[in-house]
Amino acid sequence: MARLLPSIFLIVAAFLTNMVVDRLIATERGVIGLLKAFGYSDLEVGWHYMKLVMVIALIGVVMGSFLGAGLGQWITSIYAQMYSFPFLLFRPLPDSFLIAGGLSLLAAMVGTASAVRRAVRLAPAEAMRPPAPPSFSRSYLAGTGLARLLDQPTRMIFRQVFRWPLRSGMTVIGIGMSVAVLIIALQWLDSINRLIDVYFVASQRQDVTVSLTEIQPQSVLRDFENLPGVLAVEGQRNLDVRAHLGPRNKRLQISGLPAKQGLYLVYDDAGGAIDLPPDGLVISTKLAEILGAKTGDRIELEVLEGQRPVVEVPVVRVFNTYIGYPAYMRAEAINRMMRETNVVNTVHLRIDPNRQAALFARLKDTPHVSSVTLRQAAIDIFNETMAKTVLVFIGMFAGFASALAIGVVYNSARIALSERGRELATLRVIGFTRFEISYILLGQSLLLTVMALPVGCLIGNWLALGMAKSFDTELYRIPAVIEPSSFGYAMLVTLGAAAISALMVRRRLDRLDLIAVLKTRE
Repeated sequence: MARLLPSIFLIVAAFLTNMVVDRLIATERGVIGLLKAFGYSDLEVGWHYMKLVMVIALIGVVMGSFLGAGLGQWITSIYAQMYSFPFLLFRPLPDSFLIAGGLSLLAAMVGTASAVRRAVRLAPAEAMRPPAPPSFSRSYLAGTGLARLLDQPTRMIFRQVFRWPLRSGMTVIGIGMSVAVLIIALQWLDSINRLIDVYFVASQRQDVTVSLTEIQPQSVLRDFENLPGVLAVEGQRNLDVRAHLGPRNKRLQISGLPAKQGLYLVYDDAGGAIDLPPDGLVISTKLAEILGAKTGDRIELEVLEGQRPVVEVPVVRVFNTYIGYPAYMRAEAINRMMRETNVVNTVHLRIDPNRQAALFARLKDTPHVSSVTLRQAAIDIFNETMAKTVLVFIGMFAGFASALAIGVVYNSARIALSERGRELATLRVIGFTRFEISYILLGQSLLLTVMALPVGCLIGNWLALGMAKSFDTELYRIPAVIEPSSFGYAMLVTLGAAAISALMVRRRLDRLDLIAVLKTRE
C-alpha cells in the first residue's frame, strides 16, 4: 500500500501540473517573447515558472503534512482501541515528512519540465506571434456512417477528443485512476465477506465450541448430548507438536476429527469439505509453504505432550484456507500414534437458540470445562473489528478518488474553456444557445469520463487482485475477490465527482463575457 497508492497520486499530480503550466505558458507566450527580447535568458524564464510550481507544491506539502499527521493520529487511536493496547503513540520521524514532501516536489517538477522546456525554446519573435492554428484535416470519424447519424455539436465533441489524442488519453487514465482507487478499497469488503463465508459459515456448522481442561474419554460426548438444548455433538482431539521437515520446523496444533465431519469441517476453498484419510496429514497451503512440504513428503512430528513420541507422518493432501495454518488428522490416527483410547479435548455443539441460557448455566457447573466459544459471537467480533478499519479505509479512499476525479475533470474542462473560449463565444453569437455550447464543452468531459470507466475498472481489477495476494501472512490471507457491485459503486462515485466538476465549469461558462473574449487575441 505504501508503494502503490502514493505512486498513483504522484503520477496524477504530475499530469495535472503539466496541464495547468502548459496552458499558463500558452496564454503568456507574448510575455515570454517580450522578456527574452529584453535579454532574459532561457534559464531565467524557465526558473520563473519552476519557482511558481514549487511555491504551489510547497503549500500543498504543508497542508498535506498537517492532514497526514491528523489522519495518522486518528488511525493509531483506532488500532489502539481495537487491540486493547494500554497506549499506542503516533510519533512519525522527520524523515517521513521529508520523504513525502520531497517526492511531492519532485512529481510537480517532473510534471512541469516538459512545458517549461517548450517555453524556453521559443524564439522572441515566434513567442510574440499567436501560435499557429492546429491542422484541421478531415478526421477518421468524418468518413464513417456514424458521423452522418450525429448532430453537429456531437461531431464537434468527437473531433476535439480525437484531435488531441495524447491529452485525451492522459485525461482518460487520470479519471480511470480514481475508479481504480475506489475498486481497491471496495475489494476489501468483498474479500472479507468471502473470508467470513469460507471460514465461519461453510466450514463451521456448530453453534458452540467447548474446550476441556484435559483429555477425556469419548464417552463424555454422551454427557454433552444430555445437556439442555443440545441437538448435535462432535468431538475433537487437539495435539500440540513441533513439525520438522529438513532444516525447517514449526510449532503447531494438529486437530483430530472424524473421517466425515458434521459440525466442524475441513474445508477447502477450491473443493469444499474434505473427508480425512485413515492415516497421514492434511495440511493447509500456508503450512506447506512454511515447511516447504508437498503431497507425499514425510514430516517428523515431535509431540509436546503425554509421552512425547517422535513419529513420521506422510502428507496426503494440501488444501487452501484463509486463516492460520491448520493441520488435520483422523482422530483415530492420533489416538493410535499416542497409544491412547478414543479421547477428546474439544467438543462442538449445535444447540437450540431458545434454550441457550439454560445450556450456559449448566456448562458453568460442568467440571473440566475451560472455555466456551460462540461461533456467532466470533463472527460479530470479527465484523466489528474489521469494520472499524475497513470503513475508515474505504472512506479515505473514496475521498481521495473523488479528489482525483474532480481535479482531472475540472482541470481538463477548465483548460478546454480557456482554449476554446473564442470558439464558444463565436457559436453563441451566431445563434447557439447556452445549453448547446455547454453541451459542446462539457460533453467532451462526459465522453472522456465514460471512456475512463472501463479503463479504470481494468486497472483497478489488476491492482486490487495484486494487492490482495500481497497480504499473505501466517495469521490470515486475503482472498482475491471483487464483486460486480464494487465496479458499479466505483463508477457511480466517479460519475458523481465528474458531475460536480462539470457544474463548477458550467458556472464559468454562463458568465462568459462574449465581447471581451472575441476581442482577445489568440
